[in-house]
Amino acid sequence: MRTFDGQSSTNYSRTRPMYPAELYYWLSQQVNSPGVVWDCACGTGQASVDLAAYFEQVEASDISESQVTAATPHRKVNYQVCPAEKTHYPDNYFDVVCVAHALHWFDLKAFWEELRRVLKPGGVFVCWGYNWLQVGEAEDKAIAESVLPLLAPYWPPQSRLLWNQYNDIEFPFELMDVPAFELNCYWSVTQTLEFIRSWSASQLRIQDRGDDFLLDASPILREVWSEPNQKQEIHLPFFVKAGRVL
Repeated sequence: MRTFDGQSSTNYSRTRPMYPAELYYWLSQQVNSPGVVWDCACGTGQASVDLAAYFEQVEASDISESQVTAATPHRKVNYQVCPAEKTHYPDNYFDVVCVAHALHWFDLKAFWEELRRVLKPGGVFVCWGYNWLQVGEAEDKAIAESVLPLLAPYWPPQSRLLWNQYNDIEFPFELMDVPAFELNCYWSVTQTLEFIRSWSASQLRIQDRGDDFLLDASPILREVWSEPNQKQEIHLPFFVKAGRVL
């Protein structure tokens, strides 16, 4: 299911949070040499460019041509359009393979086979994601009451894997101990609503019935926003799964 092609790739990139730099540093320390990394399902290259600060070469791919076309250029990042489950990368090529906030969309059986083919023996696979957002008691209540009930019929079944932090996924390797990382950002009401607009369920509802639900939610959220017209800290529950593929 390609639920993100219907929205502007620029809007998707602008509304999504940047991942913690500490994660990339930790990842670079898990391999003997910071060689080649694959950013699989790279979207518009949010993780790709940051990975380039820690690895010698970044191969970045996504199934969406519009996302790749809008990706941020970088001299160490090579973008291409292809599915995660079937690529043209050489055997035993990557030191690290990472998937940022996208593993729940994959055909996992086919992807695990591709992963074993392209990852070097002893290489590291890592995936991460976040679910929901936490602003404050009043703001969270407003979102829960004015937005979430309208989105309930539109959530793809894959979203439940994300909500449960991929604990329902059977990984074909032993998981590593991973430090805890925080994902926080500072957003205004408008940025928060644009983030909600980028959700897969929101995109499906917009395609079906328009975006009136966001327009209706805006004054409700603004009324309870603790500092009107100001940005405030948003916490996104963040998790990381990683393993060494022998």
